[in-house]
Amino acid sequence: MLSVIYSFQKLIVKILTNLAFILIALSLNVAVSAASEVETDFLAQLQGNWSGTGRILAGPDKGTNFKCSLSGKPSRTGVKISMDGKCSIGQFSARMGASIKYSEGVQKYVGRFMGGANGNGLDIYGDRNGDALKLRLTRGRTQGNMDLLLQRQDLMRVIISITDTERNRDIPVIAMDLNKSRSAAGLDH
Repeated sequence: MLSVIYSFQKLIVKILTNLAFILIALSLNVAVSAASEVETDFLAQLQGNWSGTGRILAGPDKGTNFKCSLSGKPSRTGVKISMDGKCSIGQFSARMGASIKYSEGVQKYVGRFMGGANGNGLDIYGDRNGDALKLRLTRGRTQGNMDLLLQRQDLMRVIISITDTERNRDIPVIAMDLNKSRSAAGLDH
């Protein structure tokens, strides 16, 4: 009789343990889905047509102004956005492009600027805090940051810094303000 009770107890413990694991897994999936939904909502704010001016803050071209026009297009799933367009100084212009997505697996933003480090660009990864993205830019030994702040629904400030590894500090090299076109910002009636 004791062996039957002991076997029954082992079965109950096994069922409760499995049930606990299932409940934990379900709660993690709900938390990840909720986080993903919040991040998708944030990325949706970046869609639309953005244009504005910037300034080179360091180096031989310090003080030079430039203009940029970018278009933010979300993926079908909404967890990724591509920003493509061009920036120009006077008559010279260059194509710009980046894509970022929220990765549920690492709970970070990841992406590529100008094709990523395997191409001619940089890899991107980082975090969001409220209306700001703090993104790390990497390509081999070259390191930097891109800070993106949505100041309003229709105004984005971007600051790009290069990391001085010898002095362990970031040096801002580019600052720009981009305005979302009125129709893309939902301001037209």
